[in-house]
Amino acid sequence: MNQHNHDFNEFVIDLIREVDREVAGDIEKESVFVSPFIERIYVDANGRQARVIARNGADLVEIQAKAKRFLDVMVKQVSGFEIKVFAETKRRDIGPYHMGVNDELVKRGWMYDYGKGQVAYSGPVLKLAQLINDKAGELYHAAFNAKDSHYPAMIDADTLHKCGYFDSHPNAVTFMGNVVEDFDAIEEFRRANSCSEGALMPPQEHIHMDGMCLNPAACFPCYPTLKGQDFSKGQCYTWLGRVFRYESRNINGLDRLYEFNVRELVFVGDEAYVRSIRTKALPVVEKLASFIDIDCQVQTATDPFFATVSAAKKFWQASQEVKNEIKIPALGNDGSRKMLACGSINLHGNFFGKRFGFTSANGEPAQTGCVGLGIERWVLAAFTQHGFEEKRWPEAVRNIIFK
Repeated sequence: MNQHNHDFNEFVIDLIREVDREVAGDIEKESVFVSPFIERIYVDANGRQARVIARNGADLVEIQAKAKRFLDVMVKQVSGFEIKVFAETKRRDIGPYHMGVNDELVKRGWMYDYGKGQVAYSGPVLKLAQLINDKAGELYHAAFNAKDSHYPAMIDADTLHKCGYFDSHPNAVTFMGNVVEDFDAIEEFRRANSCSEGALMPPQEHIHMDGMCLNPAACFPCYPTLKGQDFSKGQCYTWLGRVFRYESRNINGLDRLYEFNVRELVFVGDEAYVRSIRTKALPVVEKLASFIDIDCQVQTATDPFFATVSAAKKFWQASQEVKNEIKIPALGNDGSRKMLACGSINLHGNFFGKRFGFTSANGEPAQTGCVGLGIERWVLAAFTQHGFEEKRWPEAVRNIIFK
């Protein structure tokens, strides 16, 4: 470890093995969860060293040890799996991609960014978001006879535990709390805020968490409702879900939100049925992308698991090809082209059937799969690829969102 002196604290850690840009990208993204005193960890171009940017006031000995533990588990990830493309669309619009979409949407008054991973939107942005959601639902009904559903934005911690979320993505969970049911504690909180200039939070000992969380995956609230049911014939469900994933300092406009909307499709049945729906979902995604006229690919992918379980879980996902990601080209803040993950198509095996007690043929635990479309990312990708000239948008879309 070599330490350097700047206005901030920066030190270099030698990696235990060389990593490629795929693993380096995961390290840089997930480094915001290593310590509140670490701003970011960057992997050098050679893939053999990592630069740790620590905030002033940090205990450097402790920070170095924690960063080293994080890096040692992250570099164990196996990368380089063959990326298979299962579906692809090419846009008809020949105009250039538009840079700085988030800023332009704010400038036009179509979006308000609260700065903490939440946005409000109206006008063409709202109309496009509604159109994408409605069109996806229409396609799901036509292709799969999907049943419309609705689920709450809050979810019980026991349900998340059954879904395995605490084991895989503990960093993304948001727990809900309230002031304890105590007269004096509530009055103390009220009085503190009655004359303060800004909000004052109650002390930790006055916050009660009753086991409720904000839902981090649109499909999860569906599974408890299936308990005791038989899905020998197979069934699909679809809805618009409100999703919350804590992203720390990774939040960035519509690119990466804390709170967002997902048009969800869940399919339940035996293995043959579930796999057939995943295959049939590919042309449905293509139809949606073609309707909006955007470049799009569906390809093999893995989830961003928490560091200590990332290597094993990513390897299993990649080797079993249980996750396909819907990638739509967009532009980074520097104008570089990037593939934005705008949704995914997933197979779960009989995991949820076992955990929540619903069956298929012969009383065996049913298998499940899902398709999730991140509405706000589809909106960002569409404005990136068509810009703000109405004539560049397909007629069926512009006649709705710009009227």
